Amino acid sequence: MAILPWSGVKKVFKILKSSLSPNQIAFSFALGVFAGLPPMGLHVIVPMTLALLVRGSFRAFLLAMGLFKLLSIPVAPGSYAIGRFLLDSSRGLDSMWRVLFHLPVAAPMGYGRYLLLGGVVLSLLIAIPVFFGVRALVIRYRRSFTAWVGSWGLSGRLRGKKWASFLRWLFVGGEAKYESAKPPRGLFRYIRREALIILPLIYLACYLVAAVVVPFFAGRIATSAASYVVGGEVAVKDSSFSLFTGRLDMNGLSVQDPNEPAENVVEVASLTLDAGMLPLLEGRVVFNSVEIGEMYLHVVRQEDGTLNVDDFTSGWNADGYIEWAREHAGDVDWWSLLKRFIDYLGQPRPRKPKADLSRYAGGRAFPGFAPSFAVERLDIGRVHVSLADERRSDGTLPPLTLTDVEIDNLALPARLARKPVSIKLDGFVGTNAADGRATFSLSALLDDRGGASVHTYSVEARDVDLTQLAWLYETSLPVQVMSGVATLSASVTITGDSASGEISLALTGLEIARRPGADLFGLSPQLAERTIEGINRYAQDLPIVIGAAIDGSADSPRVHWEKPLLKIAREGLLLEGKRELQGVIEQLGAQIGELGPGSDVKLPPAYEQLQQQTEDYAKQLLTGDDQGSVPDATEMIKGIFDRLLSPEGSEE
Repeated sequence: MAILPWSGVKKVFKILKSSLSPNQIAFSFALGVFAGLPPMGLHVIVPMTLALLVRGSFRAFLLAMGLFKLLSIPVAPGSYAIGRFLLDSSRGLDSMWRVLFHLPVAAPMGYGRYLLLGGVVLSLLIAIPVFFGVRALVIRYRRSFTAWVGSWGLSGRLRGKKWASFLRWLFVGGEAKYESAKPPRGLFRYIRREALIILPLIYLACYLVAAVVVPFFAGRIATSAASYVVGGEVAVKDSSFSLFTGRLDMNGLSVQDPNEPAENVVEVASLTLDAGMLPLLEGRVVFNSVEIGEMYLHVVRQEDGTLNVDDFTSGWNADGYIEWAREHAGDVDWWSLLKRFIDYLGQPRPRKPKADLSRYAGGRAFPGFAPSFAVERLDIGRVHVSLADERRSDGTLPPLTLTDVEIDNLALPARLARKPVSIKLDGFVGTNAADGRATFSLSALLDDRGGASVHTYSVEARDVDLTQLAWLYETSLPVQVMSGVATLSASVTITGDSASGEISLALTGLEIARRPGADLFGLSPQLAERTIEGINRYAQDLPIVIGAAIDGSADSPRVHWEKPLLKIAREGLLLEGKRELQGVIEQLGAQIGELGPGSDVKLPPAYEQLQQQTEDYAKQLLTGDDQGSVPDATEMIKGIFDRLLSPEGSEE
């Protein structure tokens, strides 16, 4: 232990006596400044790799790194000030920083931190005088100091003695090598020949070790991250990961219900993530494909009005939503509940301020040229959705099954996506589509790349029993649906804050009743009752075929049902033929005239043909002409409606 204080001096002498040139020693020492002066981080890999690759003194690099690491704390205020000055938006350098900070390998280093960038710039300023200072010191030592020591009489008497050579090796590193060494020629005068082989082997070995070790922890890492995001316990039966291909396979993935630990909210049979490895060098996470096998989702509306998925609230601001749901638990349906849920889902939970462990914390983030997170293709197999409502007497709702789910070009932030996000959902209501259950299809095209976002949604539904879906709309509609089957085709485009679109709807067997206390198109109670009577009378003999326009704001779009339904109510009262209803008919006609022509919508060919036939049939019923042809007209309407409900007819 007694010679330890002398060991540092011995290392310095060994550097000075080495066969390396003054330039090589000075360059290695300057590289140590870049490794020691900035705060520790991934950026140290760059100067360390250069120190190993370039023919220089690695001892000088480590010595400088340790020395300037001691100096990093006193100069931290200067480093922070330089970084803050350079990253200030008023300097006009943001475009340059954006390019530099998103280069491969440089992107994950975090140069956007004030202290780190300032430390790197300060290292550059210090490294230049350090290089010339060390170079001059080495030259002076080799030219003057060694000659001066050699002129001592003691040196002459000790020269050639073996024990003196041992002492020279012990204290000052032995004989000088620079006097007889000849530098290599060509490229290898500056680059270590052995480093070209050793460095790739070192990095390859690290990669192989990670490839062997990481798969054992991949499942745990993934489930821990997912548990943190959703706020619930996420488990997986088995998993595998390949660091060579970036493919992660998980089987038996489940998300536990926080309120019912014995039950799972989500169960996924299999999940495959295929990640791109090259984008990781740019600090991005890109999944070339995500494949999800059969999936089960169990959603429950609890006694207090909230959903069981409301408890997964770590990533979004759900406090206001839960408070609203509990307050309005008795007067909202699932449509209102889900709409408000989606509204709050887009509001991230404000992060709690972390304790400032350093007075020099902080930095700036610059937008990338490509999404930081992207999923090029997401395929989901069959999704089984079971619904339960503890506020209803029966408690069980019709199950939903998604037969096909495809999502393409998902990216965050969305404005950097190469293509619009495409979503397609197909499914049916009930246990089996072949049993005549309702089928539906939803597609969406979400384009957030321009100044104003453009979202287009299309919905098609066939053979929907409205009474089975009463839980979805029971408080949203101003009427109660007693019976009826619907076929729907709708399209809406939301551009910025405005919405526009149209709906085509065909109804058979419809019977409605007024919901107590609900307002029907602003009509008086008596006129509202007559309107419902007229609609029911019309629906006894004819299918209701209407088109409605959609406009207004994106937050509260308006659907112009009034005019089409009032026309049908008027026709129904005419069919009834009661003289005492003539006044009501005239009032409805005046109401229709006030609405104007703006709400008329051109129906698709199949709907338009059916509407024309039903209008002709209605005229025959009203006039009583040609009664012998009525059965034929009925069969004709029935045939058209059958084609409309069939998959082939919907595609015409």
